[in-house]
Amino acid sequence: MRSVQLVLDTLLFLGLSASALAQQRTFVSGTGVDANPCSRAAPCRTFARAISQTSPAGEVIVLDSAGYGPVTISQSVSIISPPGVYAGISVASGDGIDISAAPSDTVILRGLTINNQGSNGSGIVFSSGGTLHVENCVASGFSSASSAGVVFNGSGKLEISDSIARGNFDGIAIGGGALNNDAFASIVNVLLSGNSDAGLLAGSFLLAAIRGSVASNNATGLKGLGDALFLTIETCLVDNNSKDGIRFQSKTGSFAAFGLIGNSTVTHNTVGLNVDASAVLNSFGNNLLGDNATDRMGLLMHVTTQ
Repeated sequence: MRSVQLVLDTLLFLGLSASALAQQRTFVSGTGVDANPCSRAAPCRTFARAISQTSPAGEVIVLDSAGYGPVTISQSVSIISPPGVYAGISVASGDGIDISAAPSDTVILRGLTINNQGSNGSGIVFSSGGTLHVENCVASGFSSASSAGVVFNGSGKLEISDSIARGNFDGIAIGGGALNNDAFASIVNVLLSGNSDAGLLAGSFLLAAIRGSVASNNATGLKGLGDALFLTIETCLVDNNSKDGIRFQSKTGSFAAFGLIGNSTVTHNTVGLNVDASAVLNSFGNNLLGDNATDRMGLLMHVTTQ
């Protein structure tokens, strides 16, 4: 019995020790070592190690410019690189950042640069969680079919601001939620460029808005392909896309896809606005549409306001 109690006491001690090591704020550095405790004075070398030492809702802080490796996130956490510091993630296989968290968890990614180095995966992949914030980040080169700079699947909330998605298959791909369990997305001041399918691909059971952004030199600039989709486009420039500037269609026809566009410019695309019979695109009547090979296909309805 004494030996059993000794084992239990040892396991309890180890559990408490591991819990005590978790910190509210951890640090990474290009000169750090993963054997370190990830403190300010003794930083870690990789994001993966730092996350393992960070308590839920804590922060991982980048101290200096370096590459910090791919990471899997399963808790609320912030990974923050301050202005003027380069925090890179080079992806040779798999995804750059995988997020599989609880419905109440919030993940914040700020100031990161995620580059593909031969992977067939994607830059940032959100599989589950509550809210994902992507701020001042770059995701590029994820050009394999169905890959994307940012992939957001399932229900939850996505907020992307002041970021770039270029040279991917899709720049940002939002899969959407499920019937009676919608996803929500807000995209502000984002550059979507050189993506071989779409700058933005918006899916089913999704309420989304894109504002103050540029979709240029993609195959399709902004693509709404989903059931029960509502996408608002405001103050955006959609130009020089080789297929459609803006494309709207229902995925199965079971539920319509809806769009609302205001104060935006759609120009120099093969088709400016391409709206399928299963979709509806409403305009506030204050957009600039011209110099496309074909300005409009399908029905564009005007919204009147009082």
